[in-house]
Amino acid sequence: MRSSRVRERVLQLLASHQAENLSVEEARTLAGRILRRGPEAVRVLFDCLFDESDPNTHRLAVLLLTEMNEPAVLERIHELLHRPQLPEKVRVALLAVEALHEGSADATHVPPGLSDLSLDSLLQFTENFWETMELEEITMMWRENFSAEPPDDRLCLLEALMKSAHPKMLGVVRLEMALNDVKILQFLAEHLGQFRDPMAGRLLHKMLDHPDLVVRTLADQSLARWRKQAELPHPDASGLPALRFYRAHMATDDWSGQYSLIYAVKSPDERIRFVVVLLDRWDRGIIDCWGCVRYSIEEFERLLVTMSRDFSNLRQRRIAKRTALTLLRKAEALNLERKHPLPLEFAIWAHLFEDERFQEDPAIPEFGVDCGICQKPLRTGPRLSPPWVFGKMVVCHHCSGRVLRCPTCGGSTTLAECLLTREDSHGPIDLRCPHCFESLQMSR
Repeated sequence: MRSSRVRERVLQLLASHQAENLSVEEARTLAGRILRRGPEAVRVLFDCLFDESDPNTHRLAVLLLTEMNEPAVLERIHELLHRPQLPEKVRVALLAVEALHEGSADATHVPPGLSDLSLDSLLQFTENFWETMELEEITMMWRENFSAEPPDDRLCLLEALMKSAHPKMLGVVRLEMALNDVKILQFLAEHLGQFRDPMAGRLLHKMLDHPDLVVRTLADQSLARWRKQAELPHPDASGLPALRFYRAHMATDDWSGQYSLIYAVKSPDERIRFVVVLLDRWDRGIIDCWGCVRYSIEEFERLLVTMSRDFSNLRQRRIAKRTALTLLRKAEALNLERKHPLPLEFAIWAHLFEDERFQEDPAIPEFGVDCGICQKPLRTGPRLSPPWVFGKMVVCHHCSGRVLRCPTCGGSTTLAECLLTREDSHGPIDLRCPHCFESLQMSR
């Protein structure tokens, strides 16, 4: 009877407070009040971690347990963490308390005086998000909230979250590989072997080419562990849904050399996820990208109609899978060749297509062409004038303004003033003097 009264009183205390409005001092005072009511009162807080119906009570329980520097609290945490069927939501909440608990022997890696912001960051991963969020949504959340944090703080969060070995964490791993902090990559290379998903194996293969020797060594060792894991029988050996190509569309601005490409895939539940990639053929490769998940087929079709209206001045068409993949491969290769960094968002969405096998589409023109006159690489950007396009010849903004002298009549002209002719639609451009109509030979 007494235990039921204690439980009722603790629940009343929790119901009278809002976690988001609770200051540090108020949390410590409330934790002290519950501690004084004895072990039964503390047990109520642990029970609240299992209650998915009230997010406020769940969050309060985590905050208050963090303020309780009692051996019995840590013993209870360790006891629960060893349960084989512990819900993932509860596991991550307990890891958050353990990592930030002053008395935890397992929390020695936590920097002294870890801020409340870091606690809030950890608690974002306690709302049953493994089941309710898609891999891309988790990665975007990490991109928006944590990618700007110092590497040591991100590493602390990763150490807590990586214990779950949930395949949806692999999106965060991909993003961290793009951020390329060596200390974090060493940690990830060491621990990716505990995952079963094929994506983990592909990421480890990429790490084998990293410049850092420690990253390469740990990745090689971890890859051996991953292979053993992947060979073990398991009902959910993959963990991530199998995605299949759905549709691709492209809007082209031939004069600017830019493509807007939509690449969409379908998951087993018939939901569409897609990425929109802006490509620059002349110089910059992949300029920008963004994507969405959870679209129905009807919603995706409406999106295409809206985008068709927005890009009504461009040439638009549906394209084959291999055409889309050829464009993406050529653009990404141009980024590497010209040393233009890929957008960070590209790491979130590249998994939709990067492992697809295909035969290159020969109709896709060359990326990264040189100026047709000076033979120097074309350069594009917000502060540069766009190149001039003359049939199949592209001229940089510098050469397009050069003054030309006709050897026949001696008149001077510019490229923009010349008469452009060709015998057929596939033949070379013939430049003719606007004064005497004779052909001009442009020096290089």
